[in-house]
Amino acid sequence: MNHLEMPTLCQGAMETWFQQVTTEGSRLLRNGVVSKIKPRFVSCNFEEQTVELAYDVLEWELNPQNVIHGGIIATAFDTTLGLLCHYYTKPYVVTTVSLNTAYHKPIFLGDTFYIKARLEFQGRSLCNLMGEAWIKNKTVVAASSSAIFKVLNEVQNNSLV
Repeated sequence: MNHLEMPTLCQGAMETWFQQVTTEGSRLLRNGVVSKIKPRFVSCNFEEQTVELAYDVLEWELNPQNVIHGGIIATAFDTTLGLLCHYYTKPYVVTTVSLNTAYHKPIFLGDTFYIKARLEFQGRSLCNLMGEAWIKNKTVVAASSSAIFKVLNEVQNNSLV
């Protein structure tokens, strides 16, 4: 079925869902690493199949060179791309198959980076997504990523909200 024809998937529903899953107290932000990196909803575009989340660099995320650890950036990509994939494949569970991240510029304590993710392809069991991390008022690309997610036959028994 074409997701553009599905009544529960539309711009308004997408905005509401992303606002809910990134609000403190949602299941997504109750425990684990995602609750520690604190994603914030910025915007989404249903027709373009994109979402943008913001992440503030926190002191515990720094590496010995006092820039954000690459693993934190990869985790933010996995979170952002995974949530976008989950939105278009719900109610099914998705899992990361591969995540490739390239680092272009350092991101420092006090910076906010914005990840814009785009769903490139959605098949019956695999989805391809791309993302870019922007800094300096969204004028500098600090990192980029591509990912493949597997859509499992299992239905999500708990909402992320």
